[in-house]
Amino acid sequence: MKFAYLILGSSFDPARDRASIGGGRATIVGVPSIEAACAVARELADDGVAAIDVCGGFREEGARRLIEATDGRVCICPAHYLPEQEDLNRSLFSKS
Repeated sequence: MKFAYLILGSSFDPARDRASIGGGRATIVGVPSIEAACAVARELADDGVAAIDVCGGFREEGARRLIEATDGRVCICPAHYLPEQEDLNRSLFSKS
């Protein structure tokens, strides 16, 4: 099975900020926005990726947009954080 991890940060360029391991079975891609992530997710789905984990910066809304962008063909797995870290999570990813 092929899978991927998307990490959100305003300085990422998905054409440049990506790496694969395991003979291409696992890929990590840095994306600057949810919109860019949707395009990358469609590309990954077309390449046979079955599951995409996403960092906490995507939140539920971003994960749902990826599900829509891939027409539900890919299992989107959002990272979770504990409620007591909500403020920290927001402060980290609001800078993205």
